[in-house]
Amino acid sequence: MKVSYKWLLELTGLDWPVEDVAHRLTLCGTACEYIEHAARHMDKVVVGDVLALNPVKGADKIQLATVDVGNGKMDVICGAPNVAVGQKVAVALEGASLAGGMVIKKVKIRGVESSAMICSERELGISDDHSGIMVLDAKIAPGTPLAEALDFHDYILTFELTPNRGDSMSAIGIARDLAALASTKVIRPEVKINEASEPASNAVKVTIDDPAGCPRYAARVIRNVKIGPSPWWVRKRLLLSGVRPISNVVDVTNLVMLETGHPLHAFDLDRFGSSHVVVRKAASGELFTTLDGKKHELTPEVLLITNGQTGVAAGGVMGGLNSEVEDDTTNILLEAAYFDPATIRRSRKKLDLVTESSSRFEKGADPNGIPYAIDRAAYLFQQICGGKVLSGVVDCYARRIEPLNISFRPQRCNYVLGADIPAKRMKQILTDLEMKVDGESPMRVTVPTFRPDIEREIDFVEEVGRIEGYDNMPDATTNIGPLFTPMHYEDRFRSELRKIMLGCGFDEMVNHGLTDSQRSKILNPELEQVRIVNPVSEDLNVMRNSMIPTTLSVVGHNISHRNLDLCLFEVGKIYLPGTGEDDWVEEPRLVAAVTGNTEHTWRDRPRPFDYYDLSGVVSRLASHFGWPEMKFEPKPFGFFRETISYEISFENQSVGIIGQLTDEVLGRFEIKQPVYLLELALTALMKRSGTLRQYQELPIYPAAPRDIAVIVDEGVRAADLISAVRQAGGEIAESVEIFDLYKGKQIEKGKKSVAISIIYRSRAGNLSSEQVDEQQQSVINTLKHNFNALIRDK
Repeated sequence: MKVSYKWLLELTGLDWPVEDVAHRLTLCGTACEYIEHAARHMDKVVVGDVLALNPVKGADKIQLATVDVGNGKMDVICGAPNVAVGQKVAVALEGASLAGGMVIKKVKIRGVESSAMICSERELGISDDHSGIMVLDAKIAPGTPLAEALDFHDYILTFELTPNRGDSMSAIGIARDLAALASTKVIRPEVKINEASEPASNAVKVTIDDPAGCPRYAARVIRNVKIGPSPWWVRKRLLLSGVRPISNVVDVTNLVMLETGHPLHAFDLDRFGSSHVVVRKAASGELFTTLDGKKHELTPEVLLITNGQTGVAAGGVMGGLNSEVEDDTTNILLEAAYFDPATIRRSRKKLDLVTESSSRFEKGADPNGIPYAIDRAAYLFQQICGGKVLSGVVDCYARRIEPLNISFRPQRCNYVLGADIPAKRMKQILTDLEMKVDGESPMRVTVPTFRPDIEREIDFVEEVGRIEGYDNMPDATTNIGPLFTPMHYEDRFRSELRKIMLGCGFDEMVNHGLTDSQRSKILNPELEQVRIVNPVSEDLNVMRNSMIPTTLSVVGHNISHRNLDLCLFEVGKIYLPGTGEDDWVEEPRLVAAVTGNTEHTWRDRPRPFDYYDLSGVVSRLASHFGWPEMKFEPKPFGFFRETISYEISFENQSVGIIGQLTDEVLGRFEIKQPVYLLELALTALMKRSGTLRQYQELPIYPAAPRDIAVIVDEGVRAADLISAVRQAGGEIAESVEIFDLYKGKQIEKGKKSVAISIIYRSRAGNLSSEQVDEQQQSVINTLKHNFNALIRDK
């Protein structure tokens, strides 16, 4: 999308420098990719007056033109077929650098010297037209710099727009964003039509047979137009937008499309074939010839504009050959319609065409912007083509499209953006974007139909953020909130949880919430049950109060079908009785189970799954979500083996269980191989998820590693040893890890040997051997005192 810089200033009343316009629009999401000076190929190019044309000896296609360039006359070789005496032309003088890299130098052709060149529009970088030289207004004085004569001291802004912003495919749409950035309003061009007394409804009638494909179709009639070239200001605006001028009628429809974003089409009313416009689906096999002269065999996918019998245009894509405006056209039927985006996409794919019109309709034009667009075009027809506009618009609105009214909470907006924007400022932003805002908190925002991309509250958050400026938002390290916002707290958390579990190699189970009351009672006799009044069967007669029964049912089913190696998880809910008689509470849970052997890979041989495969998952989740340090405390549960049965907690709050299921429990599900199971309560974990990670600079001083092996009672927990070492090691104990455990003949019965690695490091400077040895002795003394530890020799 190309738009003139001066055009944007005209529509907004601003006087910002072009770099500021491009930069601020880019930051708000209307990305300006390029800024080009319109006169970039007009340096050393002046207006010349062709005084004479003489043949060149031995050449049939070139002539010697004598040209007045203001400060004198010069001879210029010219091969253009349209050059003529008396023309005002663009003359590139010696040293001029034209489009395509051509630099004008003095040359001799057929013995004749020439040090200048009469240019076409392509050579001047104005358009792709190279059919002949560019002929200028006869009133321009020779020697006038071409950029001044053409009023080309302007810039061309090229925008790369996102597919959802159909409203930005117009000068007014881009100007609307620019005006909002300056808290001002768009200045729309005037529309003052002097309508004739004859009503347009006498000349044309509109019927829509496919309101789904064409909800609205409007028509105006303009009589007695005079076809000819457009005035320079129209042609210039089109050229700077990358559109080739054709004739005043076609140029007006293109100009209004570029201006408003709404495509229009002008038919020759006398060639239309009737006074009745019928919009319908094409019949299978129906033939139609488009403006480019190509014949198409249509299907019902194509929306057809007809004269009641034959097609005159492929709606929203391209007009037909038989009703196009020609040099002798005098009466115009002007169309402004709204077409369904999906219908236009199917139509243009069937026709294998992509046009300026189809691109805009596909992205979503404004059904309620039709009156302004068609009136603006009618006004220009009156001004430029000398037409007589018949009274009124024949407007068939078969399927009305109303603006959406959406609730918007300013506090929610600030929460998502991590900002503190006043509600008054948010209201101003949305109002500047031409939305109607009522109320305070929540606000009720009426979304204009030129913004079909705005459908939800979160879309307003984006609008506020981009106009206020993401670069003006507080720094992320000071304003970041929880990873999951309250509005979508559980959904986003569960989704993220699933991703991590899948990444850990687990397969997801999807169970319903029903289970067998007997099995549930055996597993959790202390938990009450929510019973089903009308159960579908006796083994599905209660809501599950634990994830274990449904998980073991799935494990048992897989094993019975010889799927012996399993890594399964489920994110679901359990149901517990509530305070009322018919009430219950839903609590989200994560359950994971492993059984059988690990996968055989090129790096690892298969081994039996064990407790550590699940405890490692907890560590992975805690690292990802930023949970506090998790503690695994031995605690007996009736369904876990006594030696491998733990409660998981943080900050003295129980959040889960982990262990190996007993043979008795597994037998009730006909499982004959070890199963390890993890269950986490997610409510507390969700609340502690997403805290901002704190990073430190890499250390610049060397580490001092020390290892120590101690013999302690078999009942001493590893976590207690690590905690004691960290405390005794003080601030310089950077990390403490257990790297070896030994039980065997060389160790007294009831004892175990634990090897601990300690890394000492200071961030203030180098540690001396004495400092490290002193701290290491403190660790040894603590272990001896707290655990009656025996220090092993190396």
